[in-house]
Amino acid sequence: MSRRFRFRVLGSGSTGNATLVEAGRTRVLIDAGLGPRILAERLQDAGVDPASVDVVLLSHEHNDHAKGAVAFTKKWGPRIACSLGTGRVLGLAAEKIPGWDALEPGAALAVGEVVIEAVPLPHDAAQPLAFVVRHAGRAFGHATDFGKWTKPLVDAFRPCDALLVESNYDPGMLKAGPYPWSLKERILSPHGHISNADVGRFLADGLGEACRRVVLAHLSQQNNHPELAQQVAEQALSRRGRTEVALHVLAANGGDAWHELEAPAPEPARPREQLRLF
Repeated sequence: MSRRFRFRVLGSGSTGNATLVEAGRTRVLIDAGLGPRILAERLQDAGVDPASVDVVLLSHEHNDHAKGAVAFTKKWGPRIACSLGTGRVLGLAAEKIPGWDALEPGAALAVGEVVIEAVPLPHDAAQPLAFVVRHAGRAFGHATDFGKWTKPLVDAFRPCDALLVESNYDPGMLKAGPYPWSLKERILSPHGHISNADVGRFLADGLGEACRRVVLAHLSQQNNHPELAQQVAEQALSRRGRTEVALHVLAANGGDAWHELEAPAPEPARPREQLRLF
């Protein structure tokens, strides 16, 4: 079994979200919010054959996370895995696709060389999920589109070696911006989105000791700037004394390079006990 474990963001933001996870010979696509042709092109740009993707995980049914999923699986062959609620809204049972697996929150799904854990999220969708992908003693956590940090999510992310989380908006920019108040209320609600300040509180109080890499994604073009998100996150990590954590902020709607998950440190050898003769 290969110990390679890495991830790469293919799209982030309102125009479409997709993240590729590569663990040994197993390839997992988290969300497919880009058209199938664009998804295939971005996979090929990453040196990945679209036909080698083993499963498409869908966090929820919103268009910027799921619009390319059915067409992509019909053309390239992977199964879809998502919550029962997401599958029902998307009508997956009626689609002629290779198949789909209904994920229960808290349950795990084994695919190739990885084990995928589904974690419930608070968002205005039908049974939205975050995911923890495990391989060779390491774990990657992925959560976008959620309105607040919950204990199940923080607990699931605590042992992760790397995380991708949304840092959607700056509260001041959102409140002063052009959105109608009804939309602002939706974003600010516990079933809306996570702000820079929410991420900062998590990094200061909830980040697990194992984590060495954090990627901030799904930034709003209207209500955030990468510099603002980075500043808040860096200050939180500094307060925690976590200067060893690599922080990366994605510009809205942008793709990214590969992020490697470091191999776990070997356990120190135990000293041999001296043989007692008497």
